[in-house]
Amino acid sequence: YSFCTLLQHNISMRNYRAYSKVWKAPRRPFEKERLDREMKLCGQYGLRCKREIWRVNVVLSKMRRVARTLLTLNPNHQRRQIEGSALLRRCHDYGFLPEEKDKLDYVLSLTVPDILERRLQTVVFKIGMAKSVHHARTLILQRHIAVGKQIVTTPSFIVRNESEGHIAFAEQSPFGGGRVGRVKRVRANKAKAGDDDE
Repeated sequence: YSFCTLLQHNISMRNYRAYSKVWKAPRRPFEKERLDREMKLCGQYGLRCKREIWRVNVVLSKMRRVARTLLTLNPNHQRRQIEGSALLRRCHDYGFLPEEKDKLDYVLSLTVPDILERRLQTVVFKIGMAKSVHHARTLILQRHIAVGKQIVTTPSFIVRNESEGHIAFAEQSPFGGGRVGRVKRVRANKAKAGDDDE
C-alpha cells in the first residue's frame, strides 16, 4: 500500500521504532517524606519539575540492576570483568564516583544528588560562571554556555570530568566577546540619538 491508500482506507500503520520511557512516576504519589525530599532537591539544584528527579531515578535503577546482576556472578567470570569495568569506567568518566572507588558495590551506593551534581546547570554555578543555579539554567537556555566549541542548551547535560575544564561562554555570546545584546544596542542608540539632539 502507498501512504495515501493507507490514509484513505484508514488502515493503521505500526510504529516499529524502539523506545522506552525515560522517567517513572512514584507508586505512592502523596508520600510526605518523598515529597519534601524532592521539593528540597528541586530548589537546591534549580530543577524545572520533579520529572527531572524521576528521570535520574530511572538511570540509577538501571545502573543498580546491572551492578546487582554482575555481583551474583563469579569475580573471574568474563561477563562480570568486561561489563563491570565498562560500568565503573563510565561512572568515573562522568564523575559519579571518584577514581579510588573501583568496586561494583560502590555503584549500588550511588544517590540522586551524586548524579545531579554532574549536570551542566550545577557545574556552571559551582565554577562561578553564574550567580545562582537558576541564573545558570537561564544562561544555558539562552545559548551563552559552550562545552568546548559546542553550544549546549540542555541544563540536564551530564558533564564528563575531562570536559569540565572546557566549559566557557560561547564565542557568539555577549559574555564571551560576541555581539552585544539587543537591549544594550537599543539603549546605546537612544543615548546616541539624545546626544545628537542636544
